[in-house]
Amino acid sequence: MIKNASQVVARLLWIFPALLLFLTVYLGKAAIDLYETLHEGVPAVAEVTELEISNRVDVTYDYVSLRVALPDGQVIERERLSLPHSLAPSLAGQSTLQVRVRPGAEQEVVIERIARPQWRIALTNAVMSFIAFVIGVVGVGWWNRYLSRQGDPAQQEMPLTG
Repeated sequence: MIKNASQVVARLLWIFPALLLFLTVYLGKAAIDLYETLHEGVPAVAEVTELEISNRVDVTYDYVSLRVALPDGQVIERERLSLPHSLAPSLAGQSTLQVRVRPGAEQEVVIERIARPQWRIALTNAVMSFIAFVIGVVGVGWWNRYLSRQGDPAQQEMPLTG
């Protein structure tokens, strides 16, 4: 039973580990999607229609827009395909790129040159989110258990010594 405001806050803190778990699953799925498209996708050549590389430290949204001509004659337009800021400069000056395409997949198009480090970055971020999730569960669990057993330390009387 919740007795005071501290316990309400302690219960609400479970939102943070829940968000970290969601982020872990999302990033893990992104890594798997990138990996599968890289390994199972059809090789193709993409025309670079736009490349935005931000050189500002405070804005790191880099993207590329591609027009991919598949071997069967189908054309796929990918507008503003997000790029990791550290990998985007390697695409500068390119008018065409080798890509892998898996039509209908969550991640339909990956650029061969950066796909391997890109899926590894996503996987690393998923692992870091999972570690933060575990730390969050331990910390929030400990705090909730402490409040249930010992009560709010701010409302306990301190013995006078001296």
